[in-house]
Amino acid sequence: MIRAFVLNSPYPTAPFSTLYLFGRGQDIGFQKAIDNSPRKRHHIRFWALSLTRAQATWGAAGFWLNTDRPPDNERVLWVGAGTRDTGLSLTRLTFQITHATDSDTNAERDHIIAELTRSRTIEAVKVYQSGQDLLTEHVNHYVTDGEIALARLVVKHPC
Repeated sequence: MIRAFVLNSPYPTAPFSTLYLFGRGQDIGFQKAIDNSPRKRHHIRFWALSLTRAQATWGAAGFWLNTDRPPDNERVLWVGAGTRDTGLSLTRLTFQITHATDSDTNAERDHIIAELTRSRTIEAVKVYQSGQDLLTEHVNHYVTDGEIALARLVVKHPC
């Protein structure tokens, strides 16, 4: 890790921190280096939520309080969060070195949607405003327009 930072070279096994939603860490997460730099990366994390439970609890606190990962054979709603590391920073509480993240979460959301669309991983993207019903001095400071992107996952069948 030190070599990668000193030489500003790729770091394929870079640590990936766990973030929590629904009382549990992400079910799956990915990171992609920006310009082969160990300091700058895109991160995306996804949490599975039972589609039945999501529909039953939408708009209520119970939606966010679900701590159980749905069984593998159940239809799920994937809730995602993306961040873009822009460099290094020092946390004020623990004095640990961590990544500084870009405050423009809208740009990262748009980047992720564009990448997933370009790779034909998602389709039928629809944007919702915060609060709109879906049919289905800080260490880090975030700015958002409140929009939520919803997309359909492309299922590729084996030939």
